[in-house]
Amino acid sequence: MNTSFMDHSADSQPIAFDVADPFVIERTVVADDVDVLEHLNNAVVVQWMERAAYAHSCHVGYDQQAYEKLGATFVVRKHEIEYLVQAYEGDALLHATWPGSMERFTATRRHQIVRVSDGKTIVRAHTTWIFIDAKTSRPKRMPAQMIAAFRPRQG
Repeated sequence: MNTSFMDHSADSQPIAFDVADPFVIERTVVADDVDVLEHLNNAVVVQWMERAAYAHSCHVGYDQQAYEKLGATFVVRKHEIEYLVQAYEGDALLHATWPGSMERFTATRRHQIVRVSDGKTIVRAHTTWIFIDAKTSRPKRMPAQMIAAFRPRQG
């Protein structure tokens, strides 16, 4: 397992990510993110995963306009989410994401959400995406330059 360490602040533990150099978003759990049990709601995690995937896509040059130009987009086929430790209102989190395999019309993406205060991984997740033609909704082969831009890797 590759790891990348980041000191977030003087009061926190070093953060160990599952891969070196993931795309990272800082998050803080707010009142609207918690459920009746007062911990991070699983539906919020799914929303965060989708937003992180799109933010990373924009970061590498594939925003909505780029997808419209290609006449194609990604849609989720499957989420696998492992909730490891609870997060609570006020927790500062780092949400790391990176593309896994990208072949023909299927792409995978990994997520790891880590609590800053103790370096514990809150969530590990894996999403399978299908690249589809925007008009026909049929699978479409991803362009080689897109795959290169995302830098898919394992981990």
